[in-house]
Amino acid sequence: MQWFKKSTRPEMPQRLQALQNWMTSGAGEFVLKAERCYIEHELNYIFGYHAVELSVSPTAALLAGSQVSRNFQFHPLITEPASSLLLDPYHWPVTPGSLDLVLLHHMVEVSDRPHRFLSEAGNTIIPGGKMIVVGFNPLSLCNIKRMVLPGYRRLFSGVQFISPSRMRDWLTLLGFSVEKVIHGAYLFPSNHSVKGLGSELVEQRCHNWMLPFGSFYIIVATREVAGMTPIKPSWSSVRQPLVGNPITGSSRVGDNR
Repeated sequence: MQWFKKSTRPEMPQRLQALQNWMTSGAGEFVLKAERCYIEHELNYIFGYHAVELSVSPTAALLAGSQVSRNFQFHPLITEPASSLLLDPYHWPVTPGSLDLVLLHHMVEVSDRPHRFLSEAGNTIIPGGKMIVVGFNPLSLCNIKRMVLPGYRRLFSGVQFISPSRMRDWLTLLGFSVEKVIHGAYLFPSNHSVKGLGSELVEQRCHNWMLPFGSFYIIVATREVAGMTPIKPSWSSVRQPLVGNPITGSSRVGDNR
């Protein structure tokens, strides 16, 4: 079932398609390459049996280097090549609590109901499982260009630039503990066509200082394990005394008089 059939915003598929096409452009490939670098680094520390990738770019294959045994690709539109499974993002065809990892790559921003979409994705993750959310950062040069240039306004029309702090709050409400927030592509879009040691040095410095101004952010969160309720012993059922009879012949105060 295609999700836009249930959507109240008929322009949603066109917006998603436009963003998907942008990912194949020079600027989009630059951002995707930077994102892939950080995602692959995080995937080295995530293990399990089942993982799902839902990306605005269905051919990105961001879980290709995952340590998880079986990886699946979902997408809300029919894609070419048809390597992903078609789904309704608000009703995942997945048993709740069965996935070890879910990767959401710029899909929350294009959703009509981002919190509902995030909730449906989180419901499929086992306790202790991971969710990786990749989003565009409102506090970035990319968003400034989006607000200034008409071409970028049209491209990102209707796309919600959700701040990392709001995304963190949503994940916390859904029972996730945010482990880290990674920012990247600080100088984008000014440096995607001009490559040099200077821009690479600035990017590395900003990343090391963990400045929150990258064009994109990556949130790694863990679904919290439900706490265990300690069972108190029923002391009334203890029939034997806690202290036995005194040892025969033991000396007590007053016996040696």
